[in-house]
Amino acid sequence: MEKISLMDKYPVYRKEILKTETDIKNTDEFVSKIKEKIKNDKIVVFIWVFDHYSHTKNIWGEINENIIDGKILVFCFWQELPKAEVMGIRPRNIAIAEFEDKFVITFLEAPKEKANEKMSNWILEEITNN
Repeated sequence: MEKISLMDKYPVYRKEILKTETDIKNTDEFVSKIKEKIKNDKIVVFIWVFDHYSHTKNIWGEINENIIDGKILVFCFWQELPKAEVMGIRPRNIAIAEFEDKFVITFLEAPKEKANEKMSNWILEEITNN
């Protein structure tokens, strides 16, 4: 996973996966595989899948012409609520953008490195397991 600064403000992890590097055929299949990892984790709660592409298309929003699908998995980590402000940076999510020849997977850096490692591993396992 590559760590970038998005808009000079947001620390984001990013992985570009060519479709030739994986058996995964489309965004829904990728979502399903990551969703299964989330559901099998004892401290992570799956919340929702947001279809960002369809939402943006339905409100006549602007979409990069090369993106053919885009979904966001929403979930929450951890077993603690040390202060109220922590809720402002939760839940977590993983975004999957599909292009004709690749997937671009991103997530915002979490405050705890263990969460970043776990999310990275979920994504990287999908490359090595296929």
